[in-house]
Formats: sequence, C-alpha cells, structure tokens
Amino acid sequence: MSNTLLKGGIVYDAAQNIKKQRLDVAVQDTKITELAVDIDPLNFDEVIDVTSKIVSPGLIDLHCHVYHGFNSTGVHPDVAGVGSGVTTVVDGGSAGHSNFGGFPTYVVPDSKTRVLCMVHISSNGLSVMPELRSLDDIDVQETTRVVRENRPLTQGVKIRAIGPTTETEGINIVKLAKQASIDSGTRLMVHIGELYHDGKTLTHELLPLLDIGDIVTHIFTPNRGGIIDSNNKVIPEFIDAQKRGVTLDTAFGRYNFSFDVARTALDQGVVPNTISTDLTLPGRETSVYSMPEMLTRFLALGFSIGDVLKMTTSNSAKALDMADTIGTLKPGNEADISVLEIVDGDWHVSDVKGVFLRTNKAIRPYITLKSGDIITPDLGPHPWGFLPNQSL
Repeated sequence: MSNTLLKGGIVYDAAQNIKKQRLDVAVQDTKITELAVDIDPLNFDEVIDVTSKIVSPGLIDLHCHVYHGFNSTGVHPDVAGVGSGVTTVVDGGSAGHSNFGGFPTYVVPDSKTRVLCMVHISSNGLSVMPELRSLDDIDVQETTRVVRENRPLTQGVKIRAIGPTTETEGINIVKLAKQASIDSGTRLMVHIGELYHDGKTLTHELLPLLDIGDIVTHIFTPNRGGIIDSNNKVIPEFIDAQKRGVTLDTAFGRYNFSFDVARTALDQGVVPNTISTDLTLPGRETSVYSMPEMLTRFLALGFSIGDVLKMTTSNSAKALDMADTIGTLKPGNEADISVLEIVDGDWHVSDVKGVFLRTNKAIRPYITLKSGDIITPDLGPHPWGFLPNQSL
C-alpha cells in the first residue's frame, strides 16, 4: 500500500469542467482518491511538487502503431506511451485477424502503457505492404470474431482506403470493413487520402457510410482524396459527417498532415475532435516525434492548452466509449495522470510538406503516473530531448 500526492499543479480536466485550476491530486495505490485545493501532505508516502506544471488526465493517442517485435515499423508501446507522457495508446490496425494473437500474448504483458487495438480488415494487417491486394485478403467473419473475442483490447475495425485495391474495388472494400464493425458491435476507423474515381474521390463515397462513433483519420492530409476539393472548399460529405457525430481525428504520420489544409478546413468550420500521432519507428525519427510535439504543433496553429488537452483526453475517451474510465481525474478512477511542462521560447514545428510554424510555447512530459506507478519520460526523440527545434 502506498500513496502519492501531486502538490500545487495547474489542473485541466475537460470531463469535469476544470480548466487551469491550482489543485492537488491524491493517489492511493492505483486509484485517484481526491482532487482538491491544498490537501494536507502529512499522510502521504511521497509528495511531488508540481508547482507551475500542467496536471492532466493521462493522454490518449487514438492512432499509433505499437506492434513492436511483429511489424518492422512498430514502436514499443511504452515509447509511444508512458515514456512520452501518454498513458493509453490505440494501435491503428497493425494486425489483422490472422496475426492478432501477438498483442494479447506478448505486447500487452510487456507494456506499462494501456494498449487498445483496431483490427485491420486485411487478414495480415500491415505485416505486408500493400496490405490489400484483392478481396481475398478480407474475411469479414473472421475479423468480426477476433474483435468480439478480444474485447475490450479490441476497439474496432481499421481500413486504409488507399492503395491498389481501391482502384479495382473502390467503395466495396470500405463496405466490407463497415460490415465487420457492425457485426462486432464496435466502430470503423478509416484512413482517407487517395483515389479519384469517376470524377469523385473515394472519400466522397465512403463518408456517407460512417455513423456516430466511427472515426475518420488523417483529416488534414495533403494527399489526393482528402477533405478539400479542387476549389479549396471542404467537401460537403465531410461537413455532413461532422454533423452526424463521426469522430474527426488528425493523425499526423509521415505523409498525412498539412498546416495549409488544416487552416483551410478550420476557417471553414471544421472542428477536429482528437489529436493523434500515427507514430511509427521511421516517423519518430523523421516527422511525428512524439505526442507532446503534436500538442505543440496545435498550439502553433492557434489552439489553446485547454483545447489540446481536451482533444487528447476526454474527447479521445469519448471516441472509445470509455469516458467513464479514462480521460478524467475523477476520484475513484485509475490513477492515469500526465504531468507536463510548458516551456517558453522561440520554437518551430513542421508539417509533412516542410512548412514551418513558429510558437512561443512548447510542451514536454515531466512525469507520468500509470495506475499510480511513477514513470519519468525517456530521453525523447531528438538528441536534446522532447522539445522541438528552436526557430531559425
């Protein structure tokens, strides 16, 4: 039995309508026990002074790739997760039904971070590329079975609506993935950004298939088949999907995030729900870097600290129908807590097209609590740590 007190931090918890309040957080073993002003420190085994630090519910990365040891591009969950200030990661379809078993057998037991998964509609997931070469690579019944039998580790079905099979089968592959999500009682996550077909993109065709609870990811992709048409307007199907309550995810990745697309969409009323990384091993070395740097990118776009924390805590928890259990500091919940530093300076961040934005604030992890265990961040993706480059 042990207890810890986080003393004097600046708390943000959108789920409880707490914004920029100086509060203490008490933890008993694995649970949060109290959130209040000036808790008496005398009865705690460890008191951590987090004055001037941001104390947030544990960050959630709704789309990354953590099939470490199975797929060559998968990062270890704790590199994407607790070592970077994130307590929950959602693998975005690294495995399909035929090779999913490595997650519950090896990856999850080896991880301090909470791991959740989307199961790819391709039988072998991303272990081969392109993952969909024909309809023979899809088995709706088996995908449904694996999702159902591995709940709550499995949270839905994933499809990348790109690649050669989109040219031959088009919307049919998305319909099959959608059927698997319906049959398994979960959700569909769709990667958009390719294929012009009969004057329209596949994105035009697939968006009407998505319901409240489904997730469209890479919404700010600069690639063909994104959400901006040739007249620089957001396509109406995307606006309709936003109105229906489809989750709009901004996953960065190596090729799928443009500041110009983001600004165009934001100016036309697009309201993204979640920030995620689409982190991979090569992405951590060349583009994505970390969740904290993703938050810094959104600060550079004009979002507030409260905005970016909401998009990576309560909004992401809601997208998973887990708002009662993660994404909040509510007493009684698991003690998943991200303590972050706001560092003033002159920083620049880039998108996948090499466009730079400047910001005077950057975010880096300070400590992370996962089920009450205290974890210090790793060395970070840059030689100097987690902070982005200083402005040129």
